[in-house]
Amino acid sequence: MISGRALQYRLRHVLPADLSSRRAPFVAWSRQSLILILIGASLCLVVIFGTNSGKSQAVQAQDLQACHQEKEARSNLLEALTLKHESAIREHRNIEDSRSALKQSRNEAQTELATVRQDMEEALQHVEKAKKERDIARDLAASLLKEQADLQQQLQDQPLAQPEADRHTPWLPSAERDKEDPELAAVLRQVSINNEVMVAISNRNYAMPGGMLTTWMENVKRAGVKNAMVVALDSQTRTNAEAQGIVAHEMHLEISAAQKDVGSNHAVSGLKFKILRHFLQLGYAVLLSDVDIVTLQNPFDHLYRDSDVEAMSDGWSNDTAYGYNDVLDDAKMGWARYAHSMRVFVFNSGLFYIQPTLASLDLLDRIAYRLDNENGWDQAIFNEVIFFPSHGHHKDPSATRRVMDYMDFMNSKTLFTIVRKDESLRNYQPVTIHVNYHPDKQPRMLAVVQRYVDGDMQALNAFPDGSI
Repeated sequence: MISGRALQYRLRHVLPADLSSRRAPFVAWSRQSLILILIGASLCLVVIFGTNSGKSQAVQAQDLQACHQEKEARSNLLEALTLKHESAIREHRNIEDSRSALKQSRNEAQTELATVRQDMEEALQHVEKAKKERDIARDLAASLLKEQADLQQQLQDQPLAQPEADRHTPWLPSAERDKEDPELAAVLRQVSINNEVMVAISNRNYAMPGGMLTTWMENVKRAGVKNAMVVALDSQTRTNAEAQGIVAHEMHLEISAAQKDVGSNHAVSGLKFKILRHFLQLGYAVLLSDVDIVTLQNPFDHLYRDSDVEAMSDGWSNDTAYGYNDVLDDAKMGWARYAHSMRVFVFNSGLFYIQPTLASLDLLDRIAYRLDNENGWDQAIFNEVIFFPSHGHHKDPSATRRVMDYMDFMNSKTLFTIVRKDESLRNYQPVTIHVNYHPDKQPRMLAVVQRYVDGDMQALNAFPDGSI
């Protein structure tokens, strides 16, 4: 049988505040049962002691025993209820723990599900990226196959080298040749000296009064070049050139579809190779000059005339202009680690002398053909056709070539990075200066005139070595 103090201890400690608050009705019922038991015990005592005086000791003893039995029964009932209550609390705690574990498992499952979804999204993105890369690769492969087919077709359609044995002897003008282009032949008979002529090709972009064509013409005349002329690509250019006292011949040529996206300047420059063919067919050698060139001396006095093509260089030293042995160090090859190659900087297609020979015509035809079918820079193609050797189905035109003296026929890199800074070259007079390395062409051309014509030694100082 549980004593009163033990019962109170269990009620205080078995039912903590947090649980009693969550199970208030159940706890209240347990406390009410306890109260009823206590009241019953008290009544039993009252009855016993109240009636003690009127009963015999034997009866009183029986009543007291009955009362104790009832009290013990109630105590046993209370203990059973308490044990049941403790069991319920433990069960509740187990349920709460299960719920917490279930909730944690659910959260973990949701987190894992979110991770899986994210992984799936990333996988889908990778798949889409792979599909795009595959499509790009397919397009590239198709493009390469088409390019290969086009190149094979070009090789089949490319004009073959002239079969004549002597490909390097210039021919002379004749009445028979004049029939091929009577109008141009008449102009050339008027302008040429010793069947040679200096030619600039221009359109209205450069032909406005005070523009680069004006500067070109003024300095050509100042240098004493009598056999110079302008090929005008429009009537406005012809009018402006003739107003400056320079003979002009108007020619109209269409820019090929392949060259329409290379930029107007390069596209116009690419027409020169078709134009020059007319001159060579008539038996005239041509010194082709871009309009961003300042002529300081008569260039015809400085030509060798021993090659089909004689061109200025983009080089700025003996090595870069005339060639050198370029050695590649490939350490993994051991004993044969040093691989030799020959390197020379390109000819500049803005100033070159070309003679009327079969090799020269073959060269011009091959360059013109490639420019009609490729989206390439005319100067790069000019050099590839001149320098690349015969191989496979390709037969080079075998045009003989000479590079001009890079200090006489000077480019603007040589001038602005070397010559203007060297006091020993203070009195050196170039033949021509080509402002090909700098985009601010007209201001630098005028400064060159101030320096080498007017004698202003400080005229070049305001310009940086390169472009800004």
